Amino acid sequence: MRRLLKKISAVLVLLGVILTASGCAELTGLDAQGLMQPPKTTADREAIYALMRDGQPDVKLVYPKNGEYRSAVVSKDLDKDGALDVVTFCVNSEAGGIRLEFFSREANGDWYSRAEFISMANQVDRVFFGDVTGDGQEEIVIGWGDPLTATASISVYCLKNRGAEEIQMSAQPYSDMLLTDFEGDGISELFVLDVAGQPEEDGTVAAPLGRLFRFNGEQAYVAQTVPLDAAVTRYTSAVFMPVNSWYRAAVIDGIKADGRMVTQVVSYDENTQMLQAPLSEVTVESPNPTDRTAVLAVNARDINNDSVVEIPTAELRVRKSNAAVDSTGYCVTWNTYSPEDRQFTPVCSSIVNAAENYYLILPSGAGNFACANDTVMRRATFFRYEFKGYDDLLVGQQDLCSITVYSEDGWERTGIQEEDIMLGSLAGRVYALSVLDPALTPESELIRRIVEGFKILNE
Repeated sequence: MRRLLKKISAVLVLLGVILTASGCAELTGLDAQGLMQPPKTTADREAIYALMRDGQPDVKLVYPKNGEYRSAVVSKDLDKDGALDVVTFCVNSEAGGIRLEFFSREANGDWYSRAEFISMANQVDRVFFGDVTGDGQEEIVIGWGDPLTATASISVYCLKNRGAEEIQMSAQPYSDMLLTDFEGDGISELFVLDVAGQPEEDGTVAAPLGRLFRFNGEQAYVAQTVPLDAAVTRYTSAVFMPVNSWYRAAVIDGIKADGRMVTQVVSYDENTQMLQAPLSEVTVESPNPTDRTAVLAVNARDINNDSVVEIPTAELRVRKSNAAVDSTGYCVTWNTYSPEDRQFTPVCSSIVNAAENYYLILPSGAGNFACANDTVMRRATFFRYEFKGYDDLLVGQQDLCSITVYSEDGWERTGIQEEDIMLGSLAGRVYALSVLDPALTPESELIRRIVEGFKILNE
């Protein structure tokens, strides 16, 4: 019976992940990378697929690699007429490159191809939808990539009459980009990040800039620039979200040349009407407080599902004399941020097990927490301590519980104790919690709060 319950739990967790990952803005059924033709379930899909084939026996779909939209076929009401338009990406089989095609529906219900464009890029990097021209319609912003040459460029397309047009961006390169609305006027801007600084006349290379593109009709122009941290060599995440209850900003995570990570925040100062990036103004005397070790590879995120992005800062809790400290040796505090006074406000703390793809939000008010991780046994032991002693050694350690990671086969074979708690499963990993403190039980409030604090890092 216990093995059957474990199987049922694993199936329920997997089903929950699948349901969570599904999106309502895309034509579902076309979002698997290996799928070369959509399932024959609706007349709409069949009609669009037939138009994409254009008499050919088959068509190879191309899927965006990053961002919110990952499907090769996306439905959006771009011109706000109450009817869905469809945007598709596929391989341009005749001459190479990628074919972008727009489809709309006639008054009689038939689908037609209203425009197509060919990009010689070999990858759709990311896709955004937003009204960048201020005409009330949504444009599609596409980042085209070429991994072989490590280059990327941006194109913007808008629907016109029964066709579509491309707004020229002069092959603008980028390392990352966001669709933003810093002024809150309902008109989107394109915020472009590039880690490569531009060469000056004297041969020196300036610090990299964030460029804010606005659109005068159908002409893109750089409205503002803001200096960014020159030590960052690669961006790992960029979002435009509230950073507290009243302020929206661009939150950018990046990796420096030495492997350490930092978070930068770009916001709009209403007094000066300029962009500012205070965390990017780094000096020896004033380092970025988000600077964190390379083993703690976590990006800013909405840690508590309140629609506000929290920014991580880290404190070393466990020091090992003869071995390198992994991510579990740090306590990560998740903070809201105020660009006005440059202050962080803690929301919660956590311990991150980056190697095993999970984090544990620590119970507030329950004392000092730390973790001892056995990477061979794949078991992390969580304990409380009274204080730090000489050389940062933790004193008064009290083991509370452990989280063990099993393979699916190992979970079925091993002799799990009846009181162990299955926390979740994903991608061949099964997570189980064991209570170690004799004074606690699986029903104890502290254990219940610890179980509630367990989260899979990248679902």
